[in-house]
Amino acid sequence: MRRILFVVSILTTSWVSQSAGTAFADASLELSTALRTDSFRWNIAGDINGQTPNVLSELTWKDLKISELRLKGRATYNGVVYLRGDLGHGSIYSGAVQDSDYAGDGRTLESSRTNNSSDDGSVWDASFGAGFRSALLSGKPGLDVIPMLGYSYRAQDLKITNGLSTIPPTGPFPGLDSTYQARWQGPWVGIDLVYVLRRLTLNASIEYHRAVYRAQADWNLRTDFVHPKSFEHKAGGDGAELNLSAAYALSKRWSLKAGLDLRKWRAVNGTDTTFFVDGTSAVTHLNEAEWNSTAFSAGVSYAF
Repeated sequence: MRRILFVVSILTTSWVSQSAGTAFADASLELSTALRTDSFRWNIAGDINGQTPNVLSELTWKDLKISELRLKGRATYNGVVYLRGDLGHGSIYSGAVQDSDYAGDGRTLESSRTNNSSDDGSVWDASFGAGFRSALLSGKPGLDVIPMLGYSYRAQDLKITNGLSTIPPTGPFPGLDSTYQARWQGPWVGIDLVYVLRRLTLNASIEYHRAVYRAQADWNLRTDFVHPKSFEHKAGGDGAELNLSAAYALSKRWSLKAGLDLRKWRAVNGTDTTFFVDGTSAVTHLNEAEWNSTAFSAGVSYAF
C-alpha cells in the first residue's frame, strides 16, 4: 500500500507542478496518518418477506481500531473550478464481533451466540469531487463557500477469528477464520467551507452520499456453504460525512494539519443470497447494514 501511495504521490506532484504555471492555483498535496474507530453491523430475516423471525441472524462488530495512511489533493482551475480528491488505506489491529441467532421476533429466543475477535483486516477509501468557487457565496474576505459534487468508494474487509461460544456456553472452539467484505459506492453532494486567517486555514466538508451496497462472506466452518463465497448481500443505502480540519502554515509551502472525520452509513431492504455446496441457493431479506466511523488525523501539506 505504501508503494502505491508513493507512486500516486509522485504522479500527482508531477501533474500539479506542470499545471501550476498555467491555469491551476491553490494546489496542495497532503500526507497524513489517522487513528480510526469503526462499528459495523448487519442483520437478516428468516424469509424474503422479512418475517419468521424478523431478525434471524445478526453480526455486530465493535471498537474496530484502525491505523490509516491518507493522501489528499486540492486545486483550483481558472480561479473557479475547485477539485478535491483523497485516497486512504487502513489496517485493523483490534476489535470484537458478536454473532447471534434468534428464533423469535424482536431479537427474542436467542438460540446461539458467539463472541469472537476481529483484530485483523483492512479498509479502503477513495473519493473525488468538483465544485465552483463564487464570490456570490462568500461571506467575507478569506471565506469560500463551495458547492460540491463527487463520487466515492468505501470498503471494509473484516475478519472473524478466535471463536468463543457463549450461548450455549461451551467456550472456545478452534478453526474460526471467516471473512466479510463490504463495499459502498456512489455519488455524493456536499459543500466545502474554507476560511483563511493569516497562517491558519480552517476547512469543513459536509457530504451526503447515495450508495450501492455490496458484500460477500466466507463462513469457513460451514461445510454446507460454498467457499470462498458463502453468501452475498445487496442493497441500496446512503451516508453522511463531516470533515473538520485546521492547517497552520510553517512557510510559504509547508503546513501542519490536523483533522476530525465523522461518518454514518446505512443500507436497508436488501437481499441475502446463500450458496450451498449441492449447487442450490436461498434468498432471504437483508434488513440493514450500518457502519459508523470516527477518525483523528495529523499530517503535513505542501502547496505548489
